[in-house]
Amino acid sequence: MADIYFDDPVEESTGKRRNFKGVLALVLLMVLGGSYIQTTLAANINLNSGSSVEFGQGVAATTACSGATNLTITPASSFVNASGGGAHYFSSVTVANIPSGCHGKDFIINAYGNSNAAPLALFNSTSTSAIVFNNAGTFQRGAGTDTGTSITSSSGTFTLTFTTPVATSGSVFKVTIQSSNHAVSGADYNIGEVGPGGGRIFYKNAAGFNCGTNYTATGSPNGGLCTVLEVAPSNWHGGSEALVPWATGTASSGNAVTDITGITNESSAYNNALGIGLGYKNTLLMIAQGNDVTTAAGRARGYAGGSKGDWYLPSIAELNLLCQWNRGVTQNVSTVCNGGTLNSGTGASSSGFVQYTYWASSESDAGYAWYQYFDNGSQNITTKSFSIYLRPVRAF
Repeated sequence: MADIYFDDPVEESTGKRRNFKGVLALVLLMVLGGSYIQTTLAANINLNSGSSVEFGQGVAATTACSGATNLTITPASSFVNASGGGAHYFSSVTVANIPSGCHGKDFIINAYGNSNAAPLALFNSTSTSAIVFNNAGTFQRGAGTDTGTSITSSSGTFTLTFTTPVATSGSVFKVTIQSSNHAVSGADYNIGEVGPGGGRIFYKNAAGFNCGTNYTATGSPNGGLCTVLEVAPSNWHGGSEALVPWATGTASSGNAVTDITGITNESSAYNNALGIGLGYKNTLLMIAQGNDVTTAAGRARGYAGGSKGDWYLPSIAELNLLCQWNRGVTQNVSTVCNGGTLNSGTGASSSGFVQYTYWASSESDAGYAWYQYFDNGSQNITTKSFSIYLRPVRAF
């Protein structure tokens, strides 16, 4: 059980007093910015005239966005029991008295040891940067901070807590807070809104899902889990849908009739939560097999809407969610898309889907891959050389 302490504790087992004064020298990094500055500038500010501060003791300082208003920054430490002992950990930080001038900014929190230049891991075993977004006075966990932390928000104040802290209090000699322009994360978007790639957000899961090149928990563009899926707009291919095969070539070229290493064959459509975010990895494996821009995977990866380079061909699970959104059907990853009306979902009226089949990046076997009808939602397989429609998506 964790006990918050705010002063010098007594180690009763040894009878020696353990002094934590000086353990945490708090340094505030402020980002100087403006429309005329395109790079991040930071300046170190020594607090309390260079004297040390204690865990639980608030320190006042100004930042670039706060102007003449002093912020109060308070780090806290907790004792975490463990078999055969336990330790005190840097467990939370509170920032208070934040003025409206900091609306729209990210606060980036790091901690450092006595001599190492690299920041310490704070949460999720290896995560070193904790980001808090000031969304017009409501404080939210930012990019890469949506797991392993919790946050409480009130007027001008937030407390970010590391649910499983990593850095021991004895290892922390400096804490930094850097303000910067907001890094876009999925938490900022709702279904139906236009995403950063210019398409519509068609799925959101606040708990997050694996994504990225290796389908991992750190695969999002900003690190961490992905939380939303965005679909390319109707004009992504010049105003008409693209009709292409899943793969091309012959047995000798090794892409049309060869089972793709790394993609799990699906004897039945994998309508499962573990299929969400899997399409990016599948798409890269398809391309590595020799499928170029004349195929579904290559065409999807070649799209660069919103100057984003992470578009891909959705897995059958992602395609099923896209179909449900596009037909205005309640989204359920384990239920095959049916019912509703084509292009009736939130924001889907301008999506431009047609009543025909769309490719998924999911493979059935060496010669067949999965597709989905958008007129009735049914799923089936066909030969990889057959030309049907596709629509790129992205996860972030």
